[in-house]
Amino acid sequence: MSGNVIDYQYGKLRGILVTLPNHALPQVESYLGLQYASLLGGELRFMPPTSPMEKWNGVRVALKFRPVCPQKRLDIDELYRVLPEGRANHFKRLQAFLESQTEDCLNLNIYVPVVGKCTINKCVHLVLFGHKASAA
Repeated sequence: MSGNVIDYQYGKLRGILVTLPNHALPQVESYLGLQYASLLGGELRFMPPTSPMEKWNGVRVALKFRPVCPQKRLDIDELYRVLPEGRANHFKRLQAFLESQTEDCLNLNIYVPVVGKCTINKCVHLVLFGHKASAA
């Protein structure tokens, strides 16, 4: 779990620390499944989305992927017949992320390199524009 707590316009967020397989790269803080707009569970299908969500109290830990947008599932056996083995293995690893799908998929996963302590003069700021909302 990350030691940093981010003040977001809807509440406080904490990410998780991830060590990458390539040890030459720094650790990253990951903030998974951040909703940036909503279709209200499909009620606004083909309509402009609403602002993300209501405010919350306390610290929310952003550690889960949200469902992905609907897409066709791959036939892995067919991929092994038509693609090089390494490429087919790549798609096979991605299959787990396609298990849960929904049209209300307006979410972000944000990864921030950990390069030391965050101070007032040395922080990464993320600004999201659109859908009548922004965060910093």
